[in-house]
Amino acid sequence: MIDEIYNLNKSEKIIPPIPKDATVTMAYVPYQNDDNLYSSDHGFVIGTMFPTLNKPFKGCGDKK
Repeated sequence: MIDEIYNLNKSEKIIPPIPKDATVTMAYVPYQNDDNLYSSDHGFVIGTMFPTLNKPFKGCGDKK
């Protein structure tokens, strides 16, 4: 059944299916159900309203 779904032969490796016309630049962000939000001023500065999505870039890692 899985071979029928993914249209693969048993000799082929199973890879996750993606659309044939998938665009490299498309991203998926899950719907946010969190009521805990930053203020609009703070969210604008850091780039997100959701604390769970606040992932600052640290370059070479967090050097403490």
